[in-house]
Amino acid sequence: MNKRLPSIAIALAAGAATAGLFAGPSTSSPGACSRPLACSISLTATGPSPSTLTAPATSYPRFDNTDSVPHTVVFANGLCSITLAPGQQGGPGVVANGVEHPECTDNFTFYVGSYPYTVDGKFTGTVVTRPLRRTVTLTAPRHGIRRGTSLTLHGRVSWFDYNPMLQRPQFRVIVLARHDGEHIFKPVTTGRLWSSQSYEWPNGSISYSWKRQVHPGETTTYTAKVTGYQWFWSDATSRAFTVRVRR
Repeated sequence: MNKRLPSIAIALAAGAATAGLFAGPSTSSPGACSRPLACSISLTATGPSPSTLTAPATSYPRFDNTDSVPHTVVFANGLCSITLAPGQQGGPGVVANGVEHPECTDNFTFYVGSYPYTVDGKFTGTVVTRPLRRTVTLTAPRHGIRRGTSLTLHGRVSWFDYNPMLQRPQFRVIVLARHDGEHIFKPVTTGRLWSSQSYEWPNGSISYSWKRQVHPGETTTYTAKVTGYQWFWSDATSRAFTVRVRR
């Protein structure tokens, strides 16, 4: 299976503008898929159903020809053009019933983006891939310390990965600080201390713990942030935690 760089796939999807220019919209309503892996789109006599499918990253949109005649799906980015006979299934990166369509092997919809397509040059549709949710927490044993002492900040990074075939990343936790009276949080340390991993299938919940030691010289408010891998997961920021420093 050909997995291209996500930035290339997203750029191609965003830049496609001409394919299906004169096609009309499907008569079906938009739909959302929250299931892992395969999300189904029916090919009917009146166009794709749903016409706009919103699916989580790392899933695959699967076209099911439920009509009595063949239908051709062409994505505007040029990475997939596939004709499906009645009862046949297929789509970007999809192997259905042991059959892989060589004209549609690139799983570009795996990544966050918006991917328009046409059916038979008459109906338009779109696959919208949304980022998976990601969260980070921050806390500490106490809110007050004496000047000159240290404090250990800790928390958990949790995210969803519906595809167990993916290599699980180790996200870096960026700790930001704002001194009393300031308005802007600034990065002070980056942590990647990982322990006590947990994973729950089939809901795809993954969790790691993190911790970092800080030495505030004055009253300081901290927050934790996780970024990167935006082609799969959303950014996340923790609640603020204020540490009061006394003499």
